[in-house]
Amino acid sequence: MGGSDASRGFVYQGFVSVLEALTDGNAWDKIYVEYPTKGDKVDIALERQNRLIKCIQVKSTVNIFTKSNVQKWLRDLISDAESPAYELFLIGHCDKAANVFIKSVKKYYEQKTDQEMEKSLKGFDMGLLDHREVKIDAIPFDKNRFQQIVRDSLHRYISTKGQMMLFDQIDFIAAAIENDHMISSTDGKGIARNEFEERLEKRIRLVADQYAPKRTAIWINSYPDDVDEAGKTSGRYLSFTDKFQGRNLKAEYDWNRDIYGEIKEFLLSRVNREQAYELYMAAHCSIAFAAGRLLNSKSGINIFPMQKTAINGIELWNIKPFSGREYSEWEIRQEVYQENQSDSALVLNVTRDIYNEVVQYMDEANLQIGRIVNCILPVHGATNFSIADGTHAMLLANQIYKAIAGRRIDERRATLHIFASAPNGFMFFLGQNSMGFGKCQLYEYDLEKRSTCTYKPSIRFID
Repeated sequence: MGGSDASRGFVYQGFVSVLEALTDGNAWDKIYVEYPTKGDKVDIALERQNRLIKCIQVKSTVNIFTKSNVQKWLRDLISDAESPAYELFLIGHCDKAANVFIKSVKKYYEQKTDQEMEKSLKGFDMGLLDHREVKIDAIPFDKNRFQQIVRDSLHRYISTKGQMMLFDQIDFIAAAIENDHMISSTDGKGIARNEFEERLEKRIRLVADQYAPKRTAIWINSYPDDVDEAGKTSGRYLSFTDKFQGRNLKAEYDWNRDIYGEIKEFLLSRVNREQAYELYMAAHCSIAFAAGRLLNSKSGINIFPMQKTAINGIELWNIKPFSGREYSEWEIRQEVYQENQSDSALVLNVTRDIYNEVVQYMDEANLQIGRIVNCILPVHGATNFSIADGTHAMLLANQIYKAIAGRRIDERRATLHIFASAPNGFMFFLGQNSMGFGKCQLYEYDLEKRSTCTYKPSIRFID
């Protein structure tokens, strides 16, 4: 391992240390990078109400770490600044005695005394470990391993902020860190936590925005659309137009057997984790939901929907973390519809207010619904402008799980009936987040009989 590798390891581990500090739950209010002390031993320091609560030092070397090295650095760190907690990161290879010492310190705190621990700690000032928390981590330098650690830390941090990023975006940031110093010296002055997080999130956003993979187009149509000949003959075009009469499924076809089954076979045979995709859908909302459910986050597929918008035409609805925008949230209205029933109805009023039509349909169809979960966007109301972009759509889709989380156990085991007037991009994201919904029955609005407010069941999910 050359000197440049050691320096790179320091950058990686320094960044990980900061991310861990942001997610470890400690109520610190100021952070220092290259904290000024007489001995210059503290690389990262956390402070609360003008008192140090944690000191971190990162050591990276091309040589082998020895037990005497580790003991000396630990003594120097503890004597350099008074703190209730210390952490020493060693990037490189430790000899056997050093590894045993590191394990022995951990055993000491866990009160797991054995002969190996007693022998290793003999002659070491145990007073340094008492009445304070001391942690030592040794990680052999491996670029792929460090990027994995950064990815995991980034994912935890982003999750704690209620944000979402693709694996590919996080991977891109992890790979960029060694060349784009996302942490730097605070010049001994320290930075308030909120200011530091703003800076960090800006850096993450700037790097993430550079990630723009070339996307392969996929088309799924159940309505006539102007897909060109190249698209139709690409092998990535699926059309159901022959199975529909207007917007209604022809009598000889079944939504699950002939529509969902074909979507599943088509999508899963045409996507992989090595490529990125954009999905065009001139299709029923049930088809968009089904596509998202098949390509959920656990699939590892980098795919986003293309959405027709009133202002910008058709655009990629991808996710932009830490965008700084204030997005409207659902207003959730829970209503008991019928007593002693377990099925629930989820009503999503995005582009149109459909609540009254849904209730009328449920009455006419004699649906045995116990609870209605009515979701409204109060800021703009039900309009074509209710959802701003892909990030907004994803956040709203994520919030639905919370909206239905209050169902009783018997309701969760029963069927969730989903009625929606919403963009297909949103329905795709909702499908991606639907694996925890339980049994679902989707519905399509019969536009051919608009005056009668008629719905028809479409795809049903029982797993």
